[in-house]
Amino acid sequence: MTSNVIPGPVPIPLPAPLWLIELLQVFTFVLHLVFMNLLVGGTVLLTVCSYLGRSEARYRDLTRRASRVLPPIMAFTITLGVAPLLFLQLVYGQYFYTSSILMAWLWLAVILLVMLAYYGIYWFSMQHEELGPRRFWVMLVTTILILHVMKTFTQNMVLLERPQDFYPRFFTTTVGNFLGPHDMLVFARLSHFFLAALALGGLGLAILSRSWRADSPDLADWARRYGTRWFQIGTGLQFIVGPWFLFSQNPNMRRAFLGGDRLDTSLLAIAIILAILAMAAARKSPAVSVFAIVGTISLMAVIRHLLRLAYLDPHFEALPVQGQWVVFAIFVVLLLAGLATIGWMLYRLFRPAPARTASV
Repeated sequence: MTSNVIPGPVPIPLPAPLWLIELLQVFTFVLHLVFMNLLVGGTVLLTVCSYLGRSEARYRDLTRRASRVLPPIMAFTITLGVAPLLFLQLVYGQYFYTSSILMAWLWLAVILLVMLAYYGIYWFSMQHEELGPRRFWVMLVTTILILHVMKTFTQNMVLLERPQDFYPRFFTTTVGNFLGPHDMLVFARLSHFFLAALALGGLGLAILSRSWRADSPDLADWARRYGTRWFQIGTGLQFIVGPWFLFSQNPNMRRAFLGGDRLDTSLLAIAIILAILAMAAARKSPAVSVFAIVGTISLMAVIRHLLRLAYLDPHFEALPVQGQWVVFAIFVVLLLAGLATIGWMLYRLFRPAPARTASV
């Protein structure tokens, strides 16, 4: 009976084969995920450092320098989040729109919360000295706003994968006022994402500190070690939260990643090996850690997509394909140009200070 009340897809052909759209969805989501983790982890880290900076100068100096990269990271996070969300709507629109309508007020509030968080980040970055002791409170409120946005997205994505719950929710809550699922899976998923953000935020700080070597070598060395500790602790805790997240899944999904499916099990095993490699290389070779942890994030994004497919498989209806290859070619060109621009901006941002000065 519930399958009869799950919304059907909008009868509009897909502009490209389903496999290609899903490939682009995962690829663009990985790009968004990297910067989202840097943003969430960076704001948490700077909140802690702002508090510790009340009594220790090196924490104040760290927050002052690191705060300069938060505005562009926030911009990259938002911009790179558009494409995967559009691909999600294109393929799974009937589920995404329904879950969003059930959570309407909470979902619409995301726009306001992101704007306020964006303002807080600019305020913290551009008036860091003027804020004085208030900088901690500005960063704390900003971090809470960003974490709430992450929580809302997580709840919506979990609800999206449970279309069998749409009909009961429609009758048990006022449409638009549903606060989203609050079960063990949601909390495990949030904890998994949060620790990943802490780890990547710490690794980002360790890399950023390289650009401080010329004018403040002692601070750069300490910040590198401090960021590395955040990375190793965040990644290490994943070996506790990860199994919790895995065992909170549907038993059939869980078995697939514990030997029931060769592909799923292999992807998970390789992701774990890369995470261990990233931890081991963090102190001596940050570049190896970066490649290893980006590989882990990429594989986790693939695993997340496979889980979504498994959860939606009993309800999913494939749409016909009517290729729009000219539009697709334009998209690919613009995507590559955008990625090249972002890469150049990051190169300029993270170059050591003498190199930046010499080029002016």
